[in-house]
Amino acid sequence: MSKRSPVGIFLAASALMAASTVTVQNIGYAGERDLGGLKEWTTDQEIDAESTLDEAAEKAKKEAEKDDICIPVGEGENCW
Repeated sequence: MSKRSPVGIFLAASALMAASTVTVQNIGYAGERDLGGLKEWTTDQEIDAESTLDEAAEKAKKEAEKDDICIPVGEGENCW
């Protein structure tokens, strides 16, 4: 019988965690469900198509306009 070392236990636990987090259910399919983020854009769209804001982004944009706050977009050069 082999002796259990802390390194062996760590490697076994890491492998188990990695295997349990990668499942087919967690893989995102473009356009089929909400994948998070502030802008909704899928690979099914044209390259120059306009993306739409999700609910959280729309709410943040309205609050920023009301409070006159700059919410950086992209590299921070532009604001809503």
